Amino acid sequence: MSSVNNKHLPRHLIVDAKKCKALCSCGYEHKIPSVKVVSTEDAYSVLAKDCAKIYAKESVLLLDDENTHLAAGALVSELLEKRSLAYQLVRLPGDSVATDKLAEQIYDLSTGHSLIIAVGAGTINDLGKYVSDKRGIPYWSVPTAPSMNGYTSSIAGIKVKGVKRTLPALPPQFIYVDPQAIQNAPLKLRQAGFCDVLAKSVSDLDWQTESLLFNGTYCSLPSAIVNDSESTYINHPEKIHQGDPEAVLGLFEGLLYSGVAMSLAGSSAPASGGEHLISHFLDMRENLTGIEPNLHGIQVGAGVVLSAVCYQKLAATEEKELKNRAKKIFEADVRNIPSVWGNLASEVEKQFLKKRDRLLQLDAALSINWQKLKVLFSKVGTPDFFIDLIRRTGLEMTLPSLGISKDEFFLAAISARTIRDRITVLDISAHTGILKGAAKETIEMLS
Repeated sequence: MSSVNNKHLPRHLIVDAKKCKALCSCGYEHKIPSVKVVSTEDAYSVLAKDCAKIYAKESVLLLDDENTHLAAGALVSELLEKRSLAYQLVRLPGDSVATDKLAEQIYDLSTGHSLIIAVGAGTINDLGKYVSDKRGIPYWSVPTAPSMNGYTSSIAGIKVKGVKRTLPALPPQFIYVDPQAIQNAPLKLRQAGFCDVLAKSVSDLDWQTESLLFNGTYCSLPSAIVNDSESTYINHPEKIHQGDPEAVLGLFEGLLYSGVAMSLAGSSAPASGGEHLISHFLDMRENLTGIEPNLHGIQVGAGVVLSAVCYQKLAATEEKELKNRAKKIFEADVRNIPSVWGNLASEVEKQFLKKRDRLLQLDAALSINWQKLKVLFSKVGTPDFFIDLIRRTGLEMTLPSLGISKDEFFLAAISARTIRDRITVLDISAHTGILKGAAKETIEMLS
């Protein structure tokens, strides 16, 4: 396969075995994704050429939406036609959400096809790789924006019976990137991507905390992989606002490696913790409140600030202030689920009950490990640090600008931990009694 590499994007997203071993702290073997990236101005032509070479006598399912069709899907479709390739175009509405029902529809449409090509970002990418994994056929990705980190991950975010789940899905074999398309993505999508990758600063601490308390699964490798590309966009976020090519492509590279980090970990833990639960909560509540959620990454940005406030308060909490309240808090959370979730309550409760045993062990686990935990908690940047970084991208980052009421954000802060079985800073904060205060403080900062 021929391609002209863009200097900001790797040709192969494969971690060198020696480097992987040097950076790994867990001692376990990591499954290294063999995703290949073609980054060139004629990437879509290369895609069509590759497709004709491999699938000349077979049929392809091309998936996009009303927005990504204009950005790249129409051109990809035209190039496939010029190669006389058999393909079926499925164009979704621009506001589509990745749900189990929609995934089932696309699965049915994929019958008889040998490859799925998805043109787009979050929803389109999740649906494409999830369905191709279920169908047992290869998946190719055509990114249209640096807006999220799921391009290279081994998971897909799907709403199952109304509850946001991260489900297994094989990463794409190939990613075809037109650097100009990434650079020209709308500012709001770049801001969303910046917030999404910034979440690593707090989600990695969530993972370390759960590992120390319960399962010992933490590994330094995923975080180290992401660190390699951070300098191109973290130090000067105003360049994301300005559309600086190096910064925008650096951000995109960071998002790709963030997805690789999740694949190496075998879960979303390196890049998704309590801060992501805030966004999932707001997404899931749309059917109950009628409030259309903002972009996933931008909502994650508000969650990052909340997590930072929580960690700051936890770092200042003394061991003598810890109380035996695990059972009381858990039972109260279970009682509150119906009032928060309505017809989704039974599905939410199923997820929450998966971490029941760990939550009930928090009294002893926190007491034994508190001094070690405080060292971890103190490593997180201040809330003002994160707010400044986000606002330097040109994003206002206030609750009114995000379309989130104070009451809804407060509810998200104190209730989002019930929707996922992972232990995060939100669980630790609730147990230590600082979560409500942290939520109120965050609301003041973002008002």
